[in-house]
Amino acid sequence: MRQSKPWLLASILSLSLVGGCSSLITGLIPHLQQVYPTQSAAGIEWLVTVANLAALVTLLANPWLTRRFGSRWVVCGGLFSPHALGLIARVYHGELRARLLGYQTGISALGNALLMALAGLVVTLGWRSVFGLYLLLLPLAGLAAQVLPGPTRPEPSQPAAAKRATLPFSKWGLCLLALVTYVLIWGVQLKLPVLLARHQIDAAVANWTLAGMNLGGLLAGLTFGRLHARLGPYVLALGYLGAALSVWAMLAWQRPAGVITAAIFFNWIYSYTGPYLVYRTNLGLAPDQIDLAASSLTIATVVSSFLAPPLWNSLSHLGPGAMTINALSWMAGALAVIALGTLLTIINTQRSKS
Repeated sequence: MRQSKPWLLASILSLSLVGGCSSLITGLIPHLQQVYPTQSAAGIEWLVTVANLAALVTLLANPWLTRRFGSRWVVCGGLFSPHALGLIARVYHGELRARLLGYQTGISALGNALLMALAGLVVTLGWRSVFGLYLLLLPLAGLAAQVLPGPTRPEPSQPAAAKRATLPFSKWGLCLLALVTYVLIWGVQLKLPVLLARHQIDAAVANWTLAGMNLGGLLAGLTFGRLHARLGPYVLALGYLGAALSVWAMLAWQRPAGVITAAIFFNWIYSYTGPYLVYRTNLGLAPDQIDLAASSLTIATVVSSFLAPPLWNSLSHLGPGAMTINALSWMAGALAVIALGTLLTIINTQRSKS
């Protein structure tokens, strides 16, 4: 496969552009709770994350599906996100691969921002109109049908055992930390529209706030390399600590502008954790292990979307305040604990090296 084809690169990166399309209706959560009052909060929030079920299924069956049908038709079936990292790792190599993995994070945030901004405009026509934005996936599916690879023939000379890759225990630990990280960010994003509604902020402004949050994520993706070069592993602790402080700020500020500012700051500072976890997970791995690591991190993202609604709605009953306030308080506390644990681990590791 030629790596210089610009349309191939555009198609692969476009998968990241729409990877978060399932979260388009996040800003509608308060309105949906009013329209369907008999449904639980977790059930309404699962509407945002249920689309990830297809991603989980295709991740588990991805090797067989890709060999049988090729990336082209698997992607055209709507299974975008599992292939965003995998195709980059499979098609590109060396420094170009590392650079594109960084671009993937930024493009994903940019795509989410654009989709949320469009949702903020379309929702003024009626909340059902937001679902029409999913039609934007059709042109990208058409591009994928033209340039992505089709089925590949297996190589009979290659032993089956050689095709199986494993990860060191430390890498699995990073994948677990990524799972916890994503559970927390899903929790904040799902509860934020309800918090904004408490401040009399409508669905349109809620979607624009979510768009601004993703622009913060784009900025983090573009500046991660420079910040990591200066701070090293401390950038991870900074991300968790800054996120904890911003969630507490959301709860403390009574003015809508302060809540919105804290939310955007949260997504900016917290978005430094994702690239760091991806970077550390892939560091020192063989090419086949990188594919496994990419799939494992994507699975962590998908599973977190299902864990977040029941977890945070269960904890929302524990505390003296309203359910949303209690849930966000638990998230802030968890982020502070992770930040402290991460910082102590980094300090001990630096001391042992010296």
